[in-house]
Amino acid sequence: MKVACLYYGQPRFTANPYCYESHKKFIFDRYDTDIYAHLWWDDENEKQWDRSHVSSDWEYSTWLQMEKCPKDRDDLDRFVSKWQPHFIQTEKPKEFSNEKLFSEIKKSFDTERFHQKNFHNQLSQLYSIEQVGKLLESTGKTYDFIITIRSDLNIWDYPNLSELNSSKFYLSSHSQHFPDLGFIFGQRYIKFLKAYTHTMNGLVNVDECWAPVAEAFKYSCYNRYYSQNDLVKIPLPLRLVRGVDCKGPTW
Repeated sequence: MKVACLYYGQPRFTANPYCYESHKKFIFDRYDTDIYAHLWWDDENEKQWDRSHVSSDWEYSTWLQMEKCPKDRDDLDRFVSKWQPHFIQTEKPKEFSNEKLFSEIKKSFDTERFHQKNFHNQLSQLYSIEQVGKLLESTGKTYDFIITIRSDLNIWDYPNLSELNSSKFYLSSHSQHFPDLGFIFGQRYIKFLKAYTHTMNGLVNVDECWAPVAEAFKYSCYNRYYSQNDLVKIPLPLRLVRGVDCKGPTW
């Protein structure tokens, strides 16, 4: 079975042994896997580090239950060495905004929590996902399944992909909304990866969002192109780690 794993965003906590080992156990060792990545990284800034293996924190949304998200100067090199991506693109972090959409958000949501910086983080994530999707499309390759995933996810358990239907779109059953820690879908859902363009083009109906967050914008994009009948929620225990020595929260 041919599988594409799409990594996006910040290469966080690559020194955590549970993340890579779980990806290897449940995906890489089971399937013929190609690894794609679009990662935020500032080569010039990283070269200037000379006092410690840790610099300032990664940016993260303030509603996350974490005090800090330290950046390791070796995160990118470690990701390349361990994950061995077949196709990778790095890009210097940049600012994202959409004043028209944010003005709509201010009318419906508490901007003490959903403020401009958090909004930037949501757009940054969507942009990275779209870029790694473009990387995949540029190869012209086809896959039985595509998986969106992050370097800071520990997989506690995972379905046997041979028992899934590639005409369906799989997501975690732990939330009533559109939990987005890791999707599994066939190649016909490739337009779903264009949620950034969908959002920036003003196609998100804020009134239909439970919160102005990336997963709601992704859900809006999914609904533009695909049917609700093809969404399948399954147990998908993927846990975000908050350090290099933890396995992620229980819930």
